Amino acid sequence: MKPGKRFFLLTGILLLVVMLSSLLAGCGKQEPGTAPKGRESTLVVAPKYEGDNLNPILGYGKYGGSKFFNGLVKFDESLNVVPDLAESWEISPDGKTYTFHLRKGVRWHDGKEFTADDVKFTYERILDPEVASPLKPYFELVEKIDVVDDYTLRIQLSEPYAPFLEKLVVGIVPKHLLDGKDIKTAEFNQHPVGTGPFKFVEWRKGERLVMEANPDYFLGKPEIDRVVVSFIPDENTRLLQTVKGEVDVAFLPPKLASKAESSEVQVFTVPTGEWCGIALPYENPLFRDRNLRQALAYAIDKQSIVDNILEGKGEPTSIPFRSNHWAYNPKAKRYSLNLEKAKALLAASGWKDTDGDGILDKNGKPLRFTLMYPADDVLRKDICTAVRTDLRKVGVDVELAGLSWEQIKPRMYQDATLFFFATVYDPDDQYPIWHSKFIGQGWWNPTCFRNRKVDELLEKGRATMDKQKRREIYGELQEILAEEQPMVFIAFMDHTYLCSKGVKGIKIQPEGHSGYMTEGLWWNLEEWSLE
Repeated sequence: MKPGKRFFLLTGILLLVVMLSSLLAGCGKQEPGTAPKGRESTLVVAPKYEGDNLNPILGYGKYGGSKFFNGLVKFDESLNVVPDLAESWEISPDGKTYTFHLRKGVRWHDGKEFTADDVKFTYERILDPEVASPLKPYFELVEKIDVVDDYTLRIQLSEPYAPFLEKLVVGIVPKHLLDGKDIKTAEFNQHPVGTGPFKFVEWRKGERLVMEANPDYFLGKPEIDRVVVSFIPDENTRLLQTVKGEVDVAFLPPKLASKAESSEVQVFTVPTGEWCGIALPYENPLFRDRNLRQALAYAIDKQSIVDNILEGKGEPTSIPFRSNHWAYNPKAKRYSLNLEKAKALLAASGWKDTDGDGILDKNGKPLRFTLMYPADDVLRKDICTAVRTDLRKVGVDVELAGLSWEQIKPRMYQDATLFFFATVYDPDDQYPIWHSKFIGQGWWNPTCFRNRKVDELLEKGRATMDKQKRREIYGELQEILAEEQPMVFIAFMDHTYLCSKGVKGIKIQPEGHSGYMTEGLWWNLEEWSLE
């Protein structure tokens, strides 16, 4: 269905919903986001993604924000690192030894006491190669972990690591429930026990996840008694259920959210460090040509994608650093729309339209490649469709393939893929995306990018403590990535949420990846209330 038709159909549905809501008013229907006196308050939220496990060691809530768990530290509203399970800490003058003083009296949801042994266990499992934790790159400089006593922990690093504290937002898991278990297959992954503000109740995969307020939470019981996380893959259905009051807060693409704001629901726009880019894997000989990669960057109308697909909620980019990031380098090469430059670069690499079919060719082969995206993601499909249209104007034929992630993974070293990554916290977020050591390790370094200078800069940047020197290091990194374009960087994308006006206490925190229930708008869910 064309976007125009979808819009008019959706508008008609929304008008019908509004009329039905008016007819039902005064008939005893509870308003969205309300909790009658004397009754349990229930909040219904609809994120974009469900996820496949609830274990922090396996990546659940790697940026904090998990409602079941706490890290040693957490991010506040401005992304400052503040105490969580650790009340305080000291860092040695050489930047290699961290001593943490833990809260006393914190209990797991099963009543057992939280101690430093749990922290040591969590980090050691993250480092265990058998576990293959996606967080391992951020802990690889940990040399030794010592439990001084039940409430004191000392961590020794092999060398200084500037963003180490930020990595400790990851949730701590209970040793007494996981010691001796296979972390990858443990029942705990589906039935978690944490120290967080909400306790796990049930998870019906593909339907809902239910949590309830923890009455013994060390910062006080949350005001909302029960949270139902409803998994609604179809975005139009998610929208309609929110407008009708069946869902209180929903993650939605900007094109849908902006059309639904009314007296009952409001749109929250959250600034992010999430960017989208087309990975051009070097294992495919076609993508080893820098002229080709730069030509693609010049041929894509990034501003149009931001204006028309993201509804202006974002900004075009040529590097994986947003313009408001402290390490952003404004001198890095930019790729604004320039079809003539794109054509010239392709011609310089020998691409010509010898048969007059509108598609460039060389040595009898057309300039054609496949661009993959997850089939259930409308936003990514829209971006890929726009890219295909743009590239056709310079003689590049793109075949779109909407697949499952399981189908994409074995093909990602040959075919192009639209990826979403994030640089919102420390620039070290770039480390596993570009360092050559991560080629072949899961989803890391999907372009198979090998650049000795980039490896050196990434290693130097994480080991340098002075912020100005780090800015210079990552500035040079950006210049190389801008020149090489191992990914065609397209845009940074703000996130939009549709919320019932009966939900109070929402605070905006800049975010990275979102769509899950581990960060994003619900980062301070325990502080929300319902009217």
